[in-house]
Amino acid sequence: MSRNLWYRRGLPVLMLMAALALMLALGGCSRQVEIQQASGSQKQIVLIVKSKNGDYWNTLAMGAEAAAKEFGVKLTFDGPESEDEVRGQQELVRQYLAYGMDALILSANDYDQLAPYVDAASRKGVPVIGVDSEVNSDSVSSLIGIDNYEAGREAAGKMKELAGDRGRFIILTSYQGVRNVLQRERGIRDEWSGTPEMEVAETVYCGSDIETCSDRTREALSGSEPVDGLITLSAAASVGAAKEIQRQGLSGEVKLVAFENSQEELEWLQEGVIQATLVQNPFAMGYLSVKTALSAMEGEKVEKRIVTETKIIDSESMFWSDNQKLLFPFVQ
Repeated sequence: MSRNLWYRRGLPVLMLMAALALMLALGGCSRQVEIQQASGSQKQIVLIVKSKNGDYWNTLAMGAEAAAKEFGVKLTFDGPESEDEVRGQQELVRQYLAYGMDALILSANDYDQLAPYVDAASRKGVPVIGVDSEVNSDSVSSLIGIDNYEAGREAAGKMKELAGDRGRFIILTSYQGVRNVLQRERGIRDEWSGTPEMEVAETVYCGSDIETCSDRTREALSGSEPVDGLITLSAAASVGAAKEIQRQGLSGEVKLVAFENSQEELEWLQEGVIQATLVQNPFAMGYLSVKTALSAMEGEKVEKRIVTETKIIDSESMFWSDNQKLLFPFVQ
């Protein structure tokens, strides 16, 4: 299938996604005003994610907004500009606690450094729901997201299948010390532990900038020993690696198993530069986080851990109807 046909099929959906994301992003710009506008009987939930930018976080916000409308609660969506802005996220939580809210949904940028802010919310009687990322605090009422360890194993199993049980591989990801990343990497290494011919040569960190991820990929591929494939654990790493593999004419020769399903990733998947991508369901995460927050606000017992689905998708299966629902859950 040509890139032009992909655009004809996918672009209207992606334009809708971008428009809705923009509406949500604009809706979170005036924090104090929004909270004050909630009616006296209407519950106020604040959703703070790792970054306001990116398909993943905006899709999560869409799921949360769908639940907020269904259950009649007021939702405010916010987050720092970048996932490495830990202090910025701390300040957002502090400000919202000062303004007042009925529940906080948080995707923490740091496992340890957000914990005191979660504890502060709990002391004020504000239930905290974790989404996507863990926080080192017993005050979190419920955590909603994938099993990152099992996701790592699943991606590693797919690479093992593609590579014929042997090869030298790079793990390319965002930031060192991020708990989700550590769990995914441990899953990869454990999955390959019984196959000595599958070697993790190096874990490379490239932040959240696509060009930096391309640069790190180029450096990895130019080493003295050959690289048979990359597993990329974030959208930026996946797109950056795909661009460099395509630029060097190594599509298919250097295998690429990605995480996430951004617009660019789906294009590279269709063209065969990415062989497979592990897709999460951020829409469901957002929806369930609001639903769970509402239950916690009403004093109901909530599940401590809610695991959402993952699925490996390739260039053929991406157009299956069930997978289209997973890739674009907000389109009926």
